[in-house]
Amino acid sequence: MSGWWPSSVRRSTALSAALLCAVVFTLGWLGTRELLSRQLAGTAVNTTRVQLDRLADGYLIGRPAPPTGDALFEVVDESGRPVASSENLRRWDPAWTPLPPAPAGAPADWTVTTKATLKPGDHPQWREYREYTVVGKVIDSGGQRLTVYLFVLPWDTLRTLGTFDDTLRFFVPLAVLVTALAAWLAAGRALRPVEAIRRELAEVSGSRLDRRVPVPPSRDEIARLATTTNATLDRLQQAYEQQERFVADASHELRSPLAGLRAGLEVALTHTERADWPAVARRSLLDVQRLQRITADLLQLAGDPAGFPEGVVDLADVVGEQVAERALDPGPEVVSDVDGPVPVSGEPVQLERLLRNLLDNAVRHARSSVTVRLRREAGEAILEVSDDGPGIPPADRERVFDRFARLDDARARDAGGTGLGLTLARDIVVRHGGSLRAEDGAPGARLVARLPLRGM
Repeated sequence: MSGWWPSSVRRSTALSAALLCAVVFTLGWLGTRELLSRQLAGTAVNTTRVQLDRLADGYLIGRPAPPTGDALFEVVDESGRPVASSENLRRWDPAWTPLPPAPAGAPADWTVTTKATLKPGDHPQWREYREYTVVGKVIDSGGQRLTVYLFVLPWDTLRTLGTFDDTLRFFVPLAVLVTALAAWLAAGRALRPVEAIRRELAEVSGSRLDRRVPVPPSRDEIARLATTTNATLDRLQQAYEQQERFVADASHELRSPLAGLRAGLEVALTHTERADWPAVARRSLLDVQRLQRITADLLQLAGDPAGFPEGVVDLADVVGEQVAERALDPGPEVVSDVDGPVPVSGEPVQLERLLRNLLDNAVRHARSSVTVRLRREAGEAILEVSDDGPGIPPADRERVFDRFARLDDARARDAGGTGLGLTLARDIVVRHGGSLRAEDGAPGARLVARLPLRGM
């Protein structure tokens, strides 16, 4: 941030709090002072009216008792001639002009509140030289109509306001300073987890993606920021590990078919006159097809780990289509046992690929038959693919889902597979919110996929 405003969040927070506090307290000071001034002025006017009534009563009974001290009063007759006045009135304003009498037609209870200004000749800084509020009333004294005026003296009001101003001149700056200090400390405490997050993020690198930022125990925005940051780092690490696995798998699995393809072509080119070129082309085509399958499977596994776009798919239709496609294929017989419509959430092409991979695996190892069973159970769709082959030993039932896993028994990977079929099948099921396991079968293998049901 340019100019005088600080760029630091902590400093800007403290300065903002100080400025806001100064504005609020200053406005409160001025507003409270104005209210207090009005209340004190009103009290002074009421008190002066009481004194005016006493002064008027004295003239009514013929025994006037002029107020003493700094009181300012004046009594004028109907012609405007002063009958009596305070000594201070002419001393403070030698050119004083008497106040006007009550109007000729004024009633007996006539009162007035007016303003009068004392105008000094010499000492213009004296406190007495100001505008005064004056209250007056008319009386009949001994057949004479008199108007009695009494000045409202502001000295008590001014003393109270002065004390009020002196007090706030001390406490307002103190309050601003305390507020700024409190904001500084509070911002530092609030930003402490942010600094910890920044330090941890600074340590994250391509070789240290396992680091996570600390999540403060508070349930505020910073805690949510830390949680989101860790979730982002989890996704970043997962994507990085996926990329590493893809590179490792590709370099490992593509090496053999590429080497075989190259060797076959090199031998054929070395002995061109004796090479069986149609046979070379067929072997090369098989190697290329295998490379395509491996590449497609690797790209599928290296894709976005998030779930597939949601739609409603009836697994019964998927099973019916896949079993019908294999009805005319040579090899083991594929039969199905479907219990009514089984709707699930997912992407149709991926669910078809799931069943196709399971069937491909079962057909490669079955002796005579493969059975597909589909049913609903406790809010889940249960998809089972069983074969009558050699089965999977209990110790290897989890390892068969590893990439390019090789078993030591009759279910070792043959030339027809890529070693990624079951890995892809589990990946698809997991992305659809389900699970895929190898369970006990009689006599062969039984792969069971569970997916959450959804109403159609």
